[in-house]
Amino acid sequence: MTVLTITIVDPVFDKKSAEVGYLLKVLEILKTELGRGQGTVTSGTILGTNPAGVANTSRGTWTYTASASKP
Repeated sequence: MTVLTITIVDPVFDKKSAEVGYLLKVLEILKTELGRGQGTVTSGTILGTNPAGVANTSRGTWTYTASASKP
């Protein structure tokens, strides 16, 4: 069973190191979102500042399907 699905928008990087850095930042945002929801929020848009400096830009989406039966 899949518990978490993440789709990250790729702004196209020329270096793998820059791409990995970007992914780590997006995952950090997701960590905060998922933790804040405590299992009650099951999906969302990962919002953050894009590489061009534009705030509140969609950087991806996520879906959480709980497998635990208790809160």
